[in-house]
Amino acid sequence: MRKAIFVMTVALAFAGFAFAQTDILGPHNFQGHGCASCHAPHGGAAGLESGGDPSTGVNYLWGRDFYQTTYDVIGGGQLQIVGSYTENDPLFHTAACLSCHDGNAAVSNQMLGHTVESLPVSGYQPPSFLNKDGQSLKNDHPVHVAYDPTSSRNWPGTVTSGNITWTLTDGNVIFFYNNYGHPTRFYADAANNKAMVECSTCHNPHSMQWNKQKINNVNVIKPAAFFVRGWYDLGNANSNSTQSFCRSCHYSKANEYVGQQVPVI
Repeated sequence: MRKAIFVMTVALAFAGFAFAQTDILGPHNFQGHGCASCHAPHGGAAGLESGGDPSTGVNYLWGRDFYQTTYDVIGGGQLQIVGSYTENDPLFHTAACLSCHDGNAAVSNQMLGHTVESLPVSGYQPPSFLNKDGQSLKNDHPVHVAYDPTSSRNWPGTVTSGNITWTLTDGNVIFFYNNYGHPTRFYADAANNKAMVECSTCHNPHSMQWNKQKINNVNVIKPAAFFVRGWYDLGNANSNSTQSFCRSCHYSKANEYVGQQVPVI
């Protein structure tokens, strides 16, 4: 019995050690450079050894120059990225991601062009260079668009100064809110009273496999993947958390939209 307990203790110790060695930054640890790969704490891009555009440091001490270009986007429109953004410009949260994930300005020996994680069934690794397939952003989820909570296809709510307050009166809406919540992050365009969808609406660049979110007014830590900003458990074949993340914006695709209350597991 004592031997069994000893073996179990050693196994748990090694398991804890292995877990401790996995930084939540994942590939954003950039070969040990971590935070300083994207942020320069003194001066933003201008503070880098090679120098850079000083204007990029005005928001989150961003340490990379923005890749100025115009992308074709899904639906036939265009998205223009410029050289600098004010602190309150929602588009920063897309421009910052594209300053690496555009694929043109990224450091090749630090970015592979695909995720380090793979889909559990096929083993496919989704691309991480979003402008390298000849499609620009035409085959990527729309960004820098407003979320309209007054649309019957979206979750109900009101927008005040660009911030959404969810309307929790319908029983099906409440059920989803209490079982999953809305972990996505919208960015306020206060001047136009719009809640904007940007890259980091869906992705948290600081945590690859775990997400802290509020469910039924309780803070919980749930498994995630691909830096998704929500409970997104690819390791559980019985889980419906991955579709629930998408449904936290796309109400018309949710079970609750047709009156079916299905818990998230």
